[in-house]
Amino acid sequence: MSKRKSIYFFLAIIFIFGLIFFRINVYVESHKLQVAFLDVGQGDAILISEGGKQILIDGGPSGQKLLEKLGEYVPFWDRKIDIVIATHPDADHITGLVDVLKNYAVDEVIESGAESQSQVFKAMEKIIEDKKIEKQIARQGMNMKISTDTELKILGPSEMDTKNSKDTNSASIVARLSFGKNSFLFTGDLPMEVETRMLKNNLFSAINILKISHHGSRFATSGQFLGITNPQDAIISVGKGNRYGHPANEVLDRLRERKINILRTDDLGDVVYGCDNIKNECKTGTINY
Repeated sequence: MSKRKSIYFFLAIIFIFGLIFFRINVYVESHKLQVAFLDVGQGDAILISEGGKQILIDGGPSGQKLLEKLGEYVPFWDRKIDIVIATHPDADHITGLVDVLKNYAVDEVIESGAESQSQVFKAMEKIIEDKKIEKQIARQGMNMKISTDTELKILGPSEMDTKNSKDTNSASIVARLSFGKNSFLFTGDLPMEVETRMLKNNLFSAINILKISHHGSRFATSGQFLGITNPQDAIISVGKGNRYGHPANEVLDRLRERKINILRTDDLGDVVYGCDNIKNECKTGTINY
């Protein structure tokens, strides 16, 4: 290689690395919020991203599928998930988290406190222990400040729901994400009986976007609940042709009666909201950093 070609090659390398570092800085310094309801089949996985921070709520039923999805939304240079939230220990919510914990650096895991004898739950707990990842048990009133404008508040479970229930769904972590005038409610697989108790305790208020509980099961999402939360959009994370018949017609009818927009992952794939300003409404569509 001639001396001139060597100089051009060297300059090209510097330019490429400079461009990469520029993109990293723009990405990290950006305060735009993105909430992605990932199409992982019959399960839940929600990625909250803001600048260089990532919070993953649940992981769906397949580690391979979840890693593929994260590869679409998390930059290749970023191998860190700040917080992983396992809403409850059912396989369709935590199986994918096992591979995430293996392949990403995770600062903290938040669990409901409900336990399971399943092999996937034991595998997740072993990785958390082996990698010495900080673990917290979610409780009503916990607040996580993601940035100046963004906050994630834990509304449930209560200690009673975790200790007294043999049904892991009843101990689901319920969280509200607030960004200016925008609010998202994540419900795990919360059943109607706990939903009703939380309503009596005035834990719910009006929101913009609702993640429908338990993939649209008829045993959740009551008319009273919808009347209080009054969402504009309802996200149903569900697998195409699933054997449970989710979402139930009763739930769909309740949503249609209130003219709530229904967005299903089995029909649309990933449902992604971009939030570029606290004064504006979050809109569907990815953010270009």
